[in-house]
Amino acid sequence: MAEVIRLLIALASRAFLRCLLPFIRIRPGRVLFQSYREKQYSCNPKYISEELQRLRPKGLEVAWSFREPEKFSYLEKQGVRVLRAGSFKAVLYALSAQVVCVNTYYKPTLPRRKGQMQMRTWHGGGAYKRVALMEKMTPLKRLSLRLQLSGATVYLSSSKAFTQQTIRGSFGFTGEVLECGMPRNDLLINGESQERIREIRKAAGIPEGVHLALYAPTYRDQLKTDMHALDVDALTRALEERFHGKWLVAYRGHVFVRTGKVNVPDLSAYPDMQQLLLIADALITDYSSSMWDMSLSGKPVFLYCPDLDEYISSRDFYTDIHTWPYPLAQSNEALCAKVRAFDETEYKEALRRHHEALGSFETGQASRAAAQRILDEIDRAKS
Repeated sequence: MAEVIRLLIALASRAFLRCLLPFIRIRPGRVLFQSYREKQYSCNPKYISEELQRLRPKGLEVAWSFREPEKFSYLEKQGVRVLRAGSFKAVLYALSAQVVCVNTYYKPTLPRRKGQMQMRTWHGGGAYKRVALMEKMTPLKRLSLRLQLSGATVYLSSSKAFTQQTIRGSFGFTGEVLECGMPRNDLLINGESQERIREIRKAAGIPEGVHLALYAPTYRDQLKTDMHALDVDALTRALEERFHGKWLVAYRGHVFVRTGKVNVPDLSAYPDMQQLLLIADALITDYSSSMWDMSLSGKPVFLYCPDLDEYISSRDFYTDIHTWPYPLAQSNEALCAKVRAFDETEYKEALRRHHEALGSFETGQASRAAAQRILDEIDRAKS
């Protein structure tokens, strides 16, 4: 019943707002951003937004909508209009923006309108776990997802495999694909100054002289909140034996998972995952596309997958997980063994072949390419 009610509300809202469209003109140069359903200032939209701010052409108006706008009021000083999600003004901006850029599905309650560019960046690269499993959904959920997918005019892609398997395959999108890489990954390819890295480490609470291993499991439909029985002490010893120095394991929960109490430093509230990957010396994940992001830096990625069989049956992957270049373990003992046996030369060669096989588009220039595509759209409308 709840699904039916949500769907009816979405359809009614779209119908009502569509009646208002003749009275709301599209504002040239107005660009509205949202990230993770208006929860964060992060991911690909953040880096596109900041690139637009750097270019700052005349007539550009950048706006963001947030569920908790008071947390992001500092953006106003940077010339960004901060809106409260669901407010009249936020809806007005959504209907009048010349460009809307989001990194997830778009609100089913909002009508799509002619003349508005909808840029979808998604929030993961490579081509690993399957998304949009419509064949496993109820008819109502399938219709709801189609409403959310509708209206896109351009998608960003990180690789040929992502274009073919996710955008064309899972999303069924037949329109324009900007094959430029993920803007959020420019940071990992181009790097940052040592001073900036120290600032990020300090903000994240990572002590000086300590190597960081980031544990970042992916989203699960069951909203699990534990550490999946990760043996942190054994993992730390293995890391110190293989890579030397002092190591710290920290946890980063998925944005859509209600994180419970963990027994290691919890970085789930840190605002930018890419900055954490930048300062991390190793990544421990399971099926998260953060493995793709981290691989662009060449740093070690280990897969800890104790529920692999269950995940395959419920979600599955585009390609066999055993063919990926990242050392895979289904138990703590196996994970520690993989860490101790890690061969950097073999790993980097495996990454090279992996990026080549997937047809990577990552060059460190994605933010500029996406921002320029938006500016080209603004200029086109003027002519």
